[in-house]
Amino acid sequence: MRYIYFGLVFLLLQVALKPLQAQSTQEQLKQMRSAVIETIDGREFYIHKIKRGQTLYMISKAYGVEVNDLIRENPGVKEGIKADDTLRIPLKNQPVKPPKPKPSVTSDTVKIISPGSNSAKADTVEKILLPCGHDTSTKKSVYQVALMLPLFLGEVDAIDADNPDRKTIENARSFQFLPFYEGFRISLDSLKKTGLSIRLYVYDVDKDTAKTRQTLKKPELKSMDLIIGLLYHRNFQIVASFAVRNKINIINAVSERSEIVSGNPFVFKVQPDKKAQAGQLAECLNKTCGNGRIVIIRSGQYPDKDLPENLKTACLEHNLNVRLVDGQQAAFDQLSKETENYLIAFSDKPEYAIDFTRRVYELRNDYSITLFGLPDWSAINGIETEYLITLKTHIMAPAFADYENQDVKKFVRKYQEDYKTDPELLAFEGFDVGYYFLSALQQFGTNFGRCLEDYKINSLQSQFNFKNTKGNGYENQRWAIFKYEHYRLVPASR
Repeated sequence: MRYIYFGLVFLLLQVALKPLQAQSTQEQLKQMRSAVIETIDGREFYIHKIKRGQTLYMISKAYGVEVNDLIRENPGVKEGIKADDTLRIPLKNQPVKPPKPKPSVTSDTVKIISPGSNSAKADTVEKILLPCGHDTSTKKSVYQVALMLPLFLGEVDAIDADNPDRKTIENARSFQFLPFYEGFRISLDSLKKTGLSIRLYVYDVDKDTAKTRQTLKKPELKSMDLIIGLLYHRNFQIVASFAVRNKINIINAVSERSEIVSGNPFVFKVQPDKKAQAGQLAECLNKTCGNGRIVIIRSGQYPDKDLPENLKTACLEHNLNVRLVDGQQAAFDQLSKETENYLIAFSDKPEYAIDFTRRVYELRNDYSITLFGLPDWSAINGIETEYLITLKTHIMAPAFADYENQDVKKFVRKYQEDYKTDPELLAFEGFDVGYYFLSALQQFGTNFGRCLEDYKINSLQSQFNFKNTKGNGYENQRWAIFKYEHYRLVPASR
């Protein structure tokens, strides 16, 4: 009885103190505001000096503005903020003027050589580029695109076309990556109807690195405007070195290794960066969990040790009710009967996922629980689907195709019509990669990389949000988040 009594007293104290805590937080935010107001271009701004520990989210709340407004007025914060920097914060109830387009300045230089001067001592000037969408300097009437796939064409002769054996065909390496090409062709056909003109070259680049080097000797390759490849790692390194020497953008659609973009500003990595998971998941929780309790479970077996801690930090920036624990039982001890519980478990071990979902399912009558399984637990064999549905399980994965989406239905019909079979996931990826980068080529020209940060399209299964750091290539930051709802999988943002 004593424990029950003290528990009730503690609960009542929490309820009584909640308004006071909220009021205290609001007062603290008000105290952050600057008293310095300046008029710039006819508009009034607070001039805020950033103090250690402050975040963009905290500052936006202090002044009652959106984070996007802060970024719009202070473009430099995209690279991060630090103490003693200053921000321009617009006063509320003022019309927000979009910033005037400014020419982008690249790190490229143009040599100016005076008659009779020594070329080694030539002066250099910065090359000025017009804003994205207005710059036509790298646009062409016809683009040359190389598609490099491990087709293993040398093994095709071993297949008896007159008496095909199903098992042989299913295991044939020649057919393994063919769906990517087929999806890519559908995207190309779609864009041709909009006026895009592409001269496509397809190369068989398998595991043989000597064969890859021989392929790169083909004279037409140096004039490519874009290379798209499903390449084994060593082969990709060879082709990427060729691409940077010849200033050709190269797309890697399969690798998860972040190091492939290091030091090569022409590489575009399609598979999303794992480091981006924490921020994106925190945004999702901020939209859905309200006053719910978030419990992040750290597993000693999960290879990315920093991700759980990073997620907690990102959640705190959104003022979410979050706690980080070690082990399953510690997580169960944190569950609340008063609110929704959001359990986030990091593990790529099938045995862990199977055991954990079973144990959480057994608590379904005592607690309201929403489960996040990371990485993609839907792909793990052995987990009871009933558990995932009942626990409103959310999944974070590189890609997700919603078969109720009209564009997806249209693609499936087209694929079935052209290839007399159902599309595999690799076919969806081929379409998305082809449509995204070829349409970027059409809209922005060969220098499309600098424009991708704001270039968004509706894809079939992959979501794209490319970022880069100076001197390196571009890496996709966007993960797909989907959930179980009414016995089917749907986008979490629905």
